[in-house]
Amino acid sequence: MQMPKFFYNLKENSPFRISLVAATILILELTFIRQLPAENHSLSYFSNLILMSSFFGLGLGCILSKKPQYTFLLPFGVVGVYVFLLLTRGMVVYEEASVVHFWLQPPAGAEGKIRLPILISVVWAFIVALLPFITLGQALAQEMDKHPRLVAYSWDIAGSLGGTIIFALSSYFLLPPWIWPAILMIVYGFIFVSQKNKTVLLIYILSGILFLDFSNTAYNARWSPYYLVQHFKNPLGISVWVNSSFHQEALNFTSTDPEYKDKAEFMLGKFSSPYVVYREHNEGRNPESVLVLGAGTGNDVNVALANGVKKVTAIEIDPVILDLGRKENPHRPYSDERVTLVLDDARHFLEATKEKFDLIVFGTLDSQTLLSGVANLRLENYVYTVESLTKARDLLKEGGMVALYYSVFKPWLYGRIYTTIRAAFGDQSKILFSEDPFLFNTLIIAAKDIPTLKDSNENVTRFGNDIPSVDNWPFLYIERPTIAPIYQKLFIFLVLLILLSFFILKRTHASSSLHLNFLFMGVGFTLMESAAIVRLALLFGSTWVVNVIVFSAVLIMIFLANLLVLKD
Repeated sequence: MQMPKFFYNLKENSPFRISLVAATILILELTFIRQLPAENHSLSYFSNLILMSSFFGLGLGCILSKKPQYTFLLPFGVVGVYVFLLLTRGMVVYEEASVVHFWLQPPAGAEGKIRLPILISVVWAFIVALLPFITLGQALAQEMDKHPRLVAYSWDIAGSLGGTIIFALSSYFLLPPWIWPAILMIVYGFIFVSQKNKTVLLIYILSGILFLDFSNTAYNARWSPYYLVQHFKNPLGISVWVNSSFHQEALNFTSTDPEYKDKAEFMLGKFSSPYVVYREHNEGRNPESVLVLGAGTGNDVNVALANGVKKVTAIEIDPVILDLGRKENPHRPYSDERVTLVLDDARHFLEATKEKFDLIVFGTLDSQTLLSGVANLRLENYVYTVESLTKARDLLKEGGMVALYYSVFKPWLYGRIYTTIRAAFGDQSKILFSEDPFLFNTLIIAAKDIPTLKDSNENVTRFGNDIPSVDNWPFLYIERPTIAPIYQKLFIFLVLLILLSFFILKRTHASSSLHLNFLFMGVGFTLMESAAIVRLALLFGSTWVVNVIVFSAVLIMIFLANLLVLKD
C-alpha cells in the first residue's frame, strides 16, 4: 500500500508526532462519548465514565511505555467498542436503582429481547473503551520521551487543543461521530504502523471502517451537537427519537384519519389545559403573549396559536430538533408570523430577557443526556430549580401563569417537582394528573397575583414537603442527597482498577515513588474543569459551545504556562 509523501517526511524524532497522537486521543475519546450513548441509551447518563475510561487506558499506556508496544490493542479495542454497540442495540438495558430516575422505558416490541442490567452495560462499555487508549498512551509517552519534558508537554497540549477544535467544528457542521474512527485509524496507521507492518496497517484501517456501518439507521437520522436524532412519520404526526429512545411527537392535532381523529382532539385538549385554567382566572381572556421553553418540534407553539395567542416566543436548545419542527411538523407552526424562534438554553434565556409574558410554558425538557462528560448534571438540571422558576415568575405580567408539563415515573419525583414549584410560587400552585400518560402525565400550574389559584390540602400534604431543587443542589432526578447504589458499585469497580494500576506501576517501575503531587494535580485539574463547566452553564446556558470554550480555555492556559516556564 503506497503511503502519501507527507507521512514519509514526518521523521521519527519530529515533535509534531506528539501533537498527532494527542489529537487522535482527544478526537477518539469525544467520538466514544458521543457514539456510545447514541446506540446504547443507558450510557447517556454515564458519559463521564467513558471519559474516565479513556483517561484510565491512557494512564496504563503511559505506565507501560518502556514495554514492547501493544500495537494490537488499538484496533482490537475499536472493534470491541463496535461489537459492544452492535450487541447492546438488540438488548433492553434496565435500571436497578430506585433513587435515581433514568429515562429507560423499553420500546414497543422489546418483550422478547435480552434484558441487561445498567451496571453490566456501563462496566462492559468502560472496559472495551479503555483498550484503544493503552496503545495510544504508550505511543504518546514514547514520543514525548524523545524530547525535553516541557517541550514535549507543550506539543501534547497543542495537539489536544487542535483535537478539541476539530471535533467542535465537526459538531458545528452536524457531522456524525462514526466518521472519525475510520479517519483516525487510517491516518494513525500510516504514520505509526505502516513502515513496520503492512498487515497491521490493513487491520487498523478495517477496524475503523467498521464504524461506517452506523450510517445505517432504522429511521431518518441526523446528528445534533447533543444527540443522534431520528424521526419517522405516523398517522398522529412525526415521532422523534434521540439516542435510540423515544423523545417527543410532533402531533397532527387536526388529523382526519378516523382511527386517530379522537386521539388528536383529545391531545389538543390535554395540551390546552393551561389555557383553560388561565381563562378561568382571567375573566375568560386568552393570554396574549406566551413563552415556550423547550419548544421542540412545535406542539406547545401549535396549541398556543390554536388558543388565539398573538405572540409566541419559542426557545429550543437543539438545532436539529428545531429544524425538524420547522420542516416536518404537520402544522408548520414556526412559519407563522406570530412566532419568534430562539436557539438558546432555557435558563439562559430566562436570565437574559427583559420581556414580560402572560403565560410561560415549560415543555417536557427531559433532555436524556448529561451536560458534559466531566459534569454529572443533565442538560435541563438548572431549568428546574427554585431560582429558575423564581426568575420565570418575575417575567410574568400581573395575573400571569407558569405551566409545567412532565412525565413522572417515580413516585418521589412528583414531590420533588411540586415542592420546587411551591418554593418559587407559594400557595398559588396546583398539580393536575392525566389518566392518559402519552407525552406527559402531570401538569403543574403556578400563578402570579392570583390568590384564587390554590391546590387541595391533600395534594399539598402529599407532595409539598419534599426537598426542593436549587442551584446549589440541582439534582432533580435523585430522590435525596445520597450516592445511589449503582454509583457505589461503579466506585468500587473503579477503585479496584486504580489499585490494579498501582500494582502494575510497582512491578514495572520498582524504584518509583507514589508521586502524590501529580495525583493531586490531576484531581485538581478535573475538579477545576468540572466546576468551570457547571458555573458557566449557569451563566451562559447548558450548551455545547460553553463546553468547548471551557475545554479550550483550560488547554490554552496550560499551553501558555508552559511557554512562560520555557522562556524563563
